[in-house]
Amino acid sequence: MAADIDEPSIAPARWSRWLPFLVLFGALVAAPFAGSTRSVDASPDDDVLRAGAEVFSSVCASCHQAGGVGLEGKYPPLVGNPHVDDAAYVEDVIRNGRTGEIIVNGVTYNGVMPAQATLSDADINAVIVYIQSGFAAPAVDLPAVDTGPVAGTELPALANYTYLVALLIALGLGAVVLGPRVIAANDRRETLWLDAWMKTAVIVVGVIVSVVYIPAKVLELETVQELPRAGQDLIAVSLWAGGLAVTLLALWYAHRERRI
Repeated sequence: MAADIDEPSIAPARWSRWLPFLVLFGALVAAPFAGSTRSVDASPDDDVLRAGAEVFSSVCASCHQAGGVGLEGKYPPLVGNPHVDDAAYVEDVIRNGRTGEIIVNGVTYNGVMPAQATLSDADINAVIVYIQSGFAAPAVDLPAVDTGPVAGTELPALANYTYLVALLIALGLGAVVLGPRVIAANDRRETLWLDAWMKTAVIVVGVIVSVVYIPAKVLELETVQELPRAGQDLIAVSLWAGGLAVTLLALWYAHRERRI
């Protein structure tokens, strides 16, 4: 009879002891996807766009019109023209010219495109990039003007340090007050829910810092970004695997000491 009375109170404790590990498993699964993803800028270089715009303006615009809109019935448009997606085709037409019918957006054109033998390889490459970019306007380099901070939008340096000191003090007080409860050994059947959630929060934050935050910050370093892609990938995998190994070792030790 006594066993029947104690069993309901023990069952939830047995189930709850695995809760931190379930949360940790979810964090480990999501960690590779939570890392910062470095975007690859696939847009053409502004210097190439400027060179291509100059070539187009001086050689091509008289027929194909500014912005490549063409002249219906006479000169086919280049903007929205599916033929210009083939860089090799466009290069061949520029170098060797073209005669005969061509259909663009349902309209038939039958004219002569003269060869542009005077253009250099760099000019041809630049104008193709400019056309395939959709006649994107290249950025204009403007001189930087330092107008100083706007009133009320920038705090003095001392204030910034004050906020940092206050944050460190708050973290220190939190560690002093809550630290013993987080790292203390406990009977897993009698662990309070508050203590279990605090331990879980520490585990999750530790996983994010060691497996996601630190590798992401290292990969953002200029010296690392200058390395070949294979070297960057090797560093990323090494940091991720090292952080994961350290985390698992710490969890194993804490579990052995009955701290989680």
